Amino acid sequence: MENKYYLAVEVKPKNYFPINLLDLKIANHFTTTNLEELDAFTLKFSKKEIMDSIKEANLLEINDSMPLVVIYYENKNTRKINALVKDNNYDMWSLLKEKYRDKVFVNKVVNFLNKRIDSSVLEKIKNSKSENEFLNNIGYLPYLVQRRLYLYLYE
Repeated sequence: MENKYYLAVEVKPKNYFPINLLDLKIANHFTTTNLEELDAFTLKFSKKEIMDSIKEANLLEINDSMPLVVIYYENKNTRKINALVKDNNYDMWSLLKEKYRDKVFVNKVVNFLNKRIDSSVLEKIKNSKSENEFLNNIGYLPYLVQRRLYLYLYE
């Protein structure tokens, strides 16, 4: 069963207010619970633009310092991950391409992926013979792993 993901504002620690995208003018009648589609949507806007749209919809009393997150339910618990917005948009693939020959960088990527992916896939990434093979092996990882790598490298 696939998880459903929702854009939310963290009102207080571990207290989330899910946002129905249909309530936001900027969504233009778009709605989804798919993480990849939700990320594609939020990456079009800055955090301020999204927060302003939430304020305009008068959904709740918020301030711009409240975290914008994506929530999902796992083992009867609400989990959160950071929302991707235009403010932190960068091209992970260009960075991977540029630093492919940097052994320290590749080790950083491998160490990050170490407990997150199958060891045989990790070996393929570690032993990639070319830049293209390295990028393809990362490209075949599940979207959530790629997303976590994106945030890890961004920070």
